[in-house]
Amino acid sequence: MTDTAALESLSDAIDQIDPAFAHQAVGWISVGIGGLAVVAPRRTAALFGVKSLDSAVPLLVRMVGVRNALAGVRTLQAEDDDLRGALNAGLVLGVVDATAVLLAVRRGAMTKSSALGALLVLGGIAVLGVAASRD
Repeated sequence: MTDTAALESLSDAIDQIDPAFAHQAVGWISVGIGGLAVVAPRRTAALFGVKSLDSAVPLLVRMVGVRNALAGVRTLQAEDDDLRGALNAGLVLGVVDATAVLLAVRRGAMTKSSALGALLVLGGIAVLGVAASRD
């Protein structure tokens, strides 16, 4: 499959997703992952393959969790033009998170298989965000 065909296939798949469903899904997934990170930071970190005995890890995971939960709530509450802004902000956060994952792999703080899982989650949320932003 060529790059162009792959992009067209992805575009076709995104077109099949109901924007209202995608809007709700992005918001609730963000709230859910964020809430889990706040309540159980070590377990959340372990889910994404981060294994560290450093006492700062739970604090950092909670901080990211609060950020994700608030972004999710903002997305759920947003309408019309504000929704596009909330979704764009979420995409930027996803890029930041993906960059952090790639850096963690490079530094040996995360396995490649764990990084792949995290990147798939981030990619799935990004696809839903794009679907939700369609008019």
